[in-house]
Amino acid sequence: MTQPSGWYDDPNDADLLRYWDGVVWTSHVAPRKSPTVDQSGIGAAQDLASTAPYGSHGGQGQHGDRGQHEQQPVAPPWQGVQLGRPQPTTPDGVLLSGWWRRVAARIVDGVICAVLTAVVTLPALGRAAGIMSDFFRASIDAAQSGGTPPPAPVELASALLPVSLTSIVLYFAYEVVLLTWHGTTPGRRLVGISVRLRERPGPPPLAAVVRRTFVKEAGSIVGLLPLVGAIGSLFTILDSLWPLWDERRQALHDKAGATNVVLGQQPRGGA
Repeated sequence: MTQPSGWYDDPNDADLLRYWDGVVWTSHVAPRKSPTVDQSGIGAAQDLASTAPYGSHGGQGQHGDRGQHEQQPVAPPWQGVQLGRPQPTTPDGVLLSGWWRRVAARIVDGVICAVLTAVVTLPALGRAAGIMSDFFRASIDAAQSGGTPPPAPVELASALLPVSLTSIVLYFAYEVVLLTWHGTTPGRRLVGISVRLRERPGPPPLAAVVRRTFVKEAGSIVGLLPLVGAIGSLFTILDSLWPLWDERRQALHDKAGATNVVLGQQPRGGA
């Protein structure tokens, strides 16, 4: 259920109100009984009545034009069901990324790495395209003449092997270099997320990123092996889906590197 923007009880502190922007909890807070909430520039006070349920109390108060029932924001009716629960965060309170942001970032980064791979492996791709072209031409000729279709070209796999290996190496380098330097990649930056150690802000150290990326790419590496390639594919799928049910929203590769994917970008030199 989607919660409209407005001031609500802070899920982490019963004495505070925190502003919900309609997507995530913001860093704007105010004392729960403070009159300054209505005066805040974060969300127009006059809009609160249309965006969240309220309690009421007697008396005129300071704003006489609001009548005898000056209203104070209280928790919405679904408090404690979904959005009323504390939002998943790192131990120091940074909001964790949702699953769909991670998927979108991986798609963008995957496209970038695919383009780089195609440029680097152009000769191998040309060879593979020639093999497939000859196979299709032979298949069409056999169909027109009523002959036996040709067998699938076994040399195609050897022609594409350099492409697959190059793709894995490039993606590994892409992740390790960018996450170690900046804690993010172009795809992650586009959707507003970054990678950090769970216990400490800032770009993660090299050792953590290498462990994380190795486990992330383990499925692709195993997928190159005959007979057991399907196991690698299953591992990749499981790893990608793991944050959906993990209480820390970590994939298996996050657990290997002790990292979390969080909203926002990481400051350089985080303590």
